[in-house]
Amino acid sequence: MELKPYQVGENDIVLAENEQKAIEFLKEYSGCFDKDEQLDVEDLSPRLDMKLMSEDGEFFSTLGDYIADMKEPQYVVGWE
Repeated sequence: MELKPYQVGENDIVLAENEQKAIEFLKEYSGCFDKDEQLDVEDLSPRLDMKLMSEDGEFFSTLGDYIADMKEPQYVVGWE
């Protein structure tokens, strides 16, 4: 199973098999969305060099390095 990072909605990145599973995972994980609510999804696999920042605005990893050892669908990171 190949997992890819997806940005779901405006503020969350999840690791999933495809766009639909990314949406389903985030809805179940967060409990903040209606079952029928439509969410935008973007495949971030072409952007593995994306810089991830801490809450203090400090660089801590690229997206690719951060997810390199993740082997199961999961929540990766979010921001407000």
